[in-house]
Amino acid sequence: MNLFALTSDSTRRILRIPLSADVQKEVSATYKEQEAEFREAIKEEIPFDGKYKPDPDEGLVIADYDDIDGVHGAILEPMSVPEIAPTTSEFASIKALFSGSADGGKQVALIQRFDKRKIISTKGLSLFHAGNVYKKVEGVGLTLDNQLTAILEDKKLSFFSFHAARQIFDLSQYFKEATDDDIKDFAANTSIQVADLSTFVAISDSWVRRKIALVMQSAILDEIDFEATKPSGALFGIDLKTATVDGKTVLVLPDNRAELKKILRFLDEDYFQSLLRSTPHLSNSKRQVKVAD
Repeated sequence: MNLFALTSDSTRRILRIPLSADVQKEVSATYKEQEAEFREAIKEEIPFDGKYKPDPDEGLVIADYDDIDGVHGAILEPMSVPEIAPTTSEFASIKALFSGSADGGKQVALIQRFDKRKIISTKGLSLFHAGNVYKKVEGVGLTLDNQLTAILEDKKLSFFSFHAARQIFDLSQYFKEATDDDIKDFAANTSIQVADLSTFVAISDSWVRRKIALVMQSAILDEIDFEATKPSGALFGIDLKTATVDGKTVLVLPDNRAELKKILRFLDEDYFQSLLRSTPHLSNSKRQVKVAD
């Protein structure tokens, strides 16, 4: 089993991490052990629709996932995949590590979410314990997670956490649009304020309904401090208007569809700031956002 990185760089989407023979055996054993634990934990499979929140022993499943990144292809032909550069900047683009097999005609990809905290950088001084002493880590490195985030078996994608899975995969096309009742439930959330419910439902086109479903699933409305978040919104030209209701600061949603879409993009964390140039971007298209002066 080879080890690969799935990155956020569209020009270098999948990279191979070359391993020594002994490390490759350990990595293979680790992934197989985590696969067994993952499968054992799923007592019931629930078709994913973006609305149902599973219990701990329930796994979410997309039966016909489109492997647009070519994860299975990399596992089948590992030597055709370019090697990752041993630099912190290249490692910083990793969003998942995966390994897998294609035995017996069945393609299985075992996938772990990856974040920058797992990078062993040449910055500072990193130490590891060996032979009763601590030694310096030479060169850049990474740490594998202790569990799988998802398994892609042929076309079936299985996962437990929507939040973790969507850090790796674009799951928006598999969401069912929010119904009128869903929109009413969304508008009734005590963290937001809607001036006129009928107008809000009327301006909710298919795109808005999918985004509302995503925002509801993420539960971000229960976590965000809107006053503290205003400067982040301003960076992308988004004016987050707030009001105080029963002593609580709430987000006032606009009755203009274009402005509503901007805020829903923001709540769905579509925006990010480039680390290299500090310019604002949309994460789904990577195009720069024009911010008004």
